[in-house]
Parts: sequence; C-alpha cells; structure tokens
Amino acid sequence: MKTIERMQDKIDNLRFRGFGGTAIHMHRAIKQVKLSRGNLLLAVLLPLVFNLLLLCFLGAVLACWEWLFGYWLGHLASDTALASHTIDLGLYAVQLNYPQLNASEPSVGNWMITLFATLIAFLASFLFATERLLPLAYIVRACALIQASALTYFYFLPGHFPHDAASSLGDALSMAIYFLFLIPWLLGLTYYIFNFSLLQKASLSAIMLLYFALALPMQYLLHALVFYHFSLLFVPLFYLVFGIFIDVMMFVALYSWAMSWATPDRQP
Repeated sequence: MKTIERMQDKIDNLRFRGFGGTAIHMHRAIKQVKLSRGNLLLAVLLPLVFNLLLLCFLGAVLACWEWLFGYWLGHLASDTALASHTIDLGLYAVQLNYPQLNASEPSVGNWMITLFATLIAFLASFLFATERLLPLAYIVRACALIQASALTYFYFLPGHFPHDAASSLGDALSMAIYFLFLIPWLLGLTYYIFNFSLLQKASLSAIMLLYFALALPMQYLLHALVFYHFSLLFVPLFYLVFGIFIDVMMFVALYSWAMSWATPDRQP
C-alpha cells in the first residue's frame, strides 16, 4: 500500500515538472497578490510625490513644448501661429500653447487619392495576413475602416464637420497633461502593490513621465502637420488610433517591461 502511495506521489510531482525536469512555478498572472502595508502606503505616497514634482516642473515642460511647436511649425508651416488655452488643475492653472493652424476641407483630388490609398491598404492586409503578421493585418483593416467612415462623412456632408484642427489639438494636448498626472496613480494601482523595491517603483514612474513628456508634443506636432498639409479628412483616424490609444499602448509596453524586473522573491 505504501509503495502505491509513493508511486502516486511521484506521479503527482511529475505534473509540476517541465520536459527538462525543472519545476513549473505558478505564473504571476494567476498568483494571488499579498498586499502588504508598506506597498499599500507607497501606492498612495509615491503618486502624490510625483504629482507634486510634476506640478513644480510643469511650467518648464510646457515652455519646452511651446518652443518645440514654434520651432518646427516655423520651418514646416510658416503661416501657423500658437494659441493659448488655460487648463484648470484645481488650485493651480497653467497656460498651454498649442498650434493654431488652418486645416481645410478635403479637395476632390485629396478625397480620391485617400480613397484609393484606403482601398489598397485594406486589400493589401489580406496579402500579408500570415499567422505571424495577422495582428498587423487587423490593425491595418481597422485603420482602413475608420478612414472609410471619414471619407463617407465628407462625401455626403461636406462643409459640416463639427471640429476644427486647432480645437482638436488643444483638447488632445489638454488630455495629455491630465494623463501625465494620472500615470503615477495608474502605477499605484497596478505596479506599486507588488513586491518591487522603492528604487524600481520610482524609476518606472520617472521613466514613464520622462518618455511621455518628450513623446506627447512630438506626437501632436505630427497631427498638426498632417491636418495642415492633408486636410481635416484625417482627424478621425489620428484621434482614434494615433492619439490616446497609442499612449495607452506605450504605457502597457513600459509596464510589461517593468513587470519582468527581478524582485527579492523572484530572481531572474
């Protein structure tokens, strides 16, 4: 009887062994999180600290954004000025300077070229829809469908587009600033609660804030130049796909990278 029990124990143990005989540990995605008081305290204090630091340096950040807009628009869209918009942060208000550009309705030629380019992109997505490139094919098709909806709108309702390029950019950059303040709190809920060191948690927050502080003005500068040179026809596509969606994807990418860092209870 004892022999059978020992054999059963060995069989049960083999269930948790890989093909090389090494132990298969529970993946962190299904492992229960043991919340400690220290991690919970950091999840509240670190976001406050980074919000205060961001508030202190926000004037310098926005000044760099203004210089960046002025420099590149002066070279690539010389008749474009900068408009000012006040952002209310509660007890503190800041002035955001953003491109005040004149983007026109699409011309017939612009509309036709975009239609053919959209059809070609949609059909081409089926040619490279291999198993490896299937996610890219889905993205291309989604972009083509969004652009097709914009083409349909401007075909049936020309001159009735409810948004102008300048207000779209101003609203997007305003959301970008709120997003900067939201980043530490998102990390507090999803990263600080894990057993990473204080240096790792602070480093990830600093890396993310630095990246987005540099990337966001470049991202919306590109939006401004596309609207200026290629008309309002591309506002829906850039708003839905190349706006906050891209920023969220980059947040997830940096977060995933940081989740692979070694912790005291999980060495590489």
